[in-house]
Amino acid sequence: MNTAKRIAHYFISALPEDQVPYWDFRLADDERMFKDSSAASIAASGLLELAAIVPVRKKSLYANAADRILRSLTENYATWELPEHEAILLHGTGSGTSFIDVSLIYGDYYYIEAVAKLNGWKHRIF
Repeated sequence: MNTAKRIAHYFISALPEDQVPYWDFRLADDERMFKDSSAASIAASGLLELAAIVPVRKKSLYANAADRILRSLTENYATWELPEHEAILLHGTGSGTSFIDVSLIYGDYYYIEAVAKLNGWKHRIF
């Protein structure tokens, strides 16, 4: 669990203001061109898993970070106003050479999973 917490702290501290990471944390600031909504949704789901297993006094740190990420995804990256779009999230990035600034099915999956967890979903698929 300590490794998971260390990774979570690094991830949270490296997030930009809108709470959605660039596709690669290792890039210099001037090379950061593409956001990755799929990484944000995956991290939010994982942060909620972590919140479920840490002591009560630590839960809010991870749950609040997940909530901030999901709020940003919902308000800034979702396709609610694009009825012709078949995905939920925009601006996913699979790598620096392919799947750039697209919707990714696994980003949508983890977004829905994280929203469900945040709303009390107890039944896990895995």
